[in-house]
Amino acid sequence: MEGNKIVLPILGALLAAVVGGAAWAVIVALTNYELGIVAWAVGGLAGYAVAKLANRQVSAAHQVIAVVASLIGILLGKYFTVGYLYTESFSGIFESEVMTVFQENFSSLFDVMDIVFIALAVATAWQLPKRLARQAAAPAAESTQAAE
Repeated sequence: MEGNKIVLPILGALLAAVVGGAAWAVIVALTNYELGIVAWAVGGLAGYAVAKLANRQVSAAHQVIAVVASLIGILLGKYFTVGYLYTESFSGIFESEVMTVFQENFSSLFDVMDIVFIALAVATAWQLPKRLARQAAAPAAESTQAAE
């Protein structure tokens, strides 16, 4: 049972990362504009998934999981976006040529505003699980005091 306290949050955070990255690419495809705030939302989504699947019993390990997952989600979002823009569809994003283009242009994919939103995503992914755990614990403590 102890393994589930880490395994489920890892799986949930990775799923949140993939969904968040894909959603970011879809937004770019629909608007022809990359909204950095979506990167921030990816961090929030990863943090929420970790908190929820840790049953609000969050440790520093859970926070690290959320941060790593948010970075993976942002990286996937950038990759899916490059794949979409390069192939003009999502069907070819896993072709080796797209991977090569992504690798060759990696450093040019991140400007100052990207770094700002990545920092916000990391901070949110780190802080949100603990905040949600505290919020869940507060009503439980109040109801225990009220019952006494």
